[in-house]
Amino acid sequence: MKNNYSLLLLLLFINIFFISFGSSMNQVTLDETTNYIFQWELIENDEILIILSANIKTWLGIGWGNEINGMSNADYAIGIFDNKGNLNMSDMVVTPTQKMNKPSYDTKVGGTNDILTSYGYQTSDYTYIKFTRKLVTGDLVGDRDLFVDGRMTTLIWARGSSQNLTYHGQNNRGEISIDLSGANKSVQVNNSKDVYLYWHISLMLGSFLVLMPFGIFVARYMRHYHYWFPLHYLLLGTAFTFSIVAFILAFMMTSDRKFSKHLLHAWFGLFTIILMCLVVIGGVMSHLLWKPDRKKTPIFPDIIHAFLARLTYLIALVSIWTGLNTFEIPKQFSIVLGFVVSLFFGLVIFLEIYRKRYPNSVGDHGFDKKEIKLQERNSSTVDSTININN
Repeated sequence: MKNNYSLLLLLLFINIFFISFGSSMNQVTLDETTNYIFQWELIENDEILIILSANIKTWLGIGWGNEINGMSNADYAIGIFDNKGNLNMSDMVVTPTQKMNKPSYDTKVGGTNDILTSYGYQTSDYTYIKFTRKLVTGDLVGDRDLFVDGRMTTLIWARGSSQNLTYHGQNNRGEISIDLSGANKSVQVNNSKDVYLYWHISLMLGSFLVLMPFGIFVARYMRHYHYWFPLHYLLLGTAFTFSIVAFILAFMMTSDRKFSKHLLHAWFGLFTIILMCLVVIGGVMSHLLWKPDRKKTPIFPDIIHAFLARLTYLIALVSIWTGLNTFEIPKQFSIVLGFVVSLFFGLVIFLEIYRKRYPNSVGDHGFDKKEIKLQERNSSTVDSTININN
């Protein structure tokens, strides 16, 4: 009986110890979707104990630095589990001179592995990682010092969607600023890049899913209306403005203001902007060089302008598609996008078939092309008579 009481007292003591130990740790929730929690405790103001946990089975990573540009110039600790459930805690870095914002092992760039201890486990829907390291390691290449003197430290967090260490996606990352000393309990969420991203997406979609296709549509199928050119000019001009602003916002998102050479989406976006500029230049030249007595449409600049506009639209669609994959936009959004594009192409195909089947009909109030031309000729004759009389 005494042995049972002794065992109960021992278990009670252990439980109280761990409760008091856990409650002394600072913590902040990084991602409410998966309850991704960052906990930390200072050990004799020399080391730091960090615990990462989330309600998902995947890799977890945390990074920090004081002069971070995007992911560049930051120190990372990333926990990855193998097929047997063993934790591999990696000390990684993205140096300011790296061409790609993909973390490298410290030992690969001339640094050292400064993870002192690590432990972790996973269940089917939970990941727990604990590790320690020095606040100041002395590794000038691979590490960034952690300060506990009251200044704010920028933390970059990320998680995967699977066990493999691949690109985390736009929705599985974030950035906050906290005081590791624990004196200041406030947490600053740095979401300016997300705001830039939302505006970038909105402007690009508005430009190449609404404005530009309708601008092409007007030039192709509405020339019998006298207001077609001002409308065409307005639609493409606004699309050009939207695309330029969206392109600038793309640079704002990177923080280091550098072109992301490793992203296929960035290249297609650049090609789209270059072609869009050529389209605008071609449109202006077409307007300035237009002659009312010309007998056929010239190759330069009119036909080239029309060809470049269609090519720009197709390249823009590829750019949008690669962007959706790069930033892991929900599939429902891609389905809606595909439906809108299919609807536009379906309408164009229908109108092209209709024009070939009924070449003398414009489908406008029952008038055919001959009647329209006769009206235009009579109108031109009346205008000339008025000018002579004046």
